[in-house]
Amino acid sequence: MSTKTETNSTRRWEQIAQELRADIASGRFAPGTRLPNESQLAERFAVNRHTLRQAVQALVREGFLKVQQGSGTWVRELVLDYALQRRTRLSENLAEAGERAERELLAHERCAAGSWAQALKVSPASPVELLYTRSTVRGRPISLSTAAYPCPRLAGMAEAFQRERSITLAFQSLGIADYTRLRSSISARLPTPAEADALARPVSQPVLVVHYTNIDLQGQPVEAACTLFASDAVQLQVEGEL
Repeated sequence: MSTKTETNSTRRWEQIAQELRADIASGRFAPGTRLPNESQLAERFAVNRHTLRQAVQALVREGFLKVQQGSGTWVRELVLDYALQRRTRLSENLAEAGERAERELLAHERCAAGSWAQALKVSPASPVELLYTRSTVRGRPISLSTAAYPCPRLAGMAEAFQRERSITLAFQSLGIADYTRLRSSISARLPTPAEADALARPVSQPVLVVHYTNIDLQGQPVEAACTLFASDAVQLQVEGEL
C-alpha cells in the first residue's frame, strides 16, 4: 500500500514540475520574477506542501528556480554570454557558462541559393539545403536560425542534423572535419509576429540578428546563416578577429 502511495506521489510532483517548467518556458513566470507562495501553488495544484516542495526542488536542481530564504522562490535570470569568434560553437559557449542547449529542427527545404549565393560563393540558381532551427536553454527559446548549405556537397544536412543533434557532428558525418567563422555581422530589429511567437517573447522586444559565414579548413564556404537571439537572454561578445 505504501509503495502505491509513493508511486502516485512521485508521479504527481513530476507533473507539477512539468507544468511549472512549461509556465517558465512560455513566459508566464518570467526570469527574475517570484513564484506565487507555497499556499497559492498548493491550492492551484490541489496537493500538500511536501509534494509541491519536491517539484520546486527538482526545478532548482535543473536551474529553473532559486530559493532565497526569507524572500521566496524566484525564476532564475537567463542571461548568456555568447562569444563570436573564429571557432564559434553554441554548445561549447553554453557549456562554459554551465548551461546546456537543446536545438530542434523546425523545418527544412531544398531551393535555389538566391540571396545566400554570395556568401556561399555559388550562383543564385545553385541548389542549397535550408535548415530552420530553434535553440532552447532550460526549456526557454533563446534563438532561431536559418542556415543554407551548398549542394550537392552537403545534401542530406537535415537528415544528418536530425541524427546527430549537432551541426558540428552533422558536418563531420558529411566529410567536413572542422570549420571556422569567416565573418559575422550584428544588428538589431523588432521580431515579426511569427518570430516573437517562436521565441515566446513580445513583438515589442528587439532581437539581436547575426548574419555569418562558416568555412572549411580549405577556406570553402560550408554554411551561410542568420540567427535571431532573444535580447533578454543573450549577450553577444566579439572575441579576436572574425
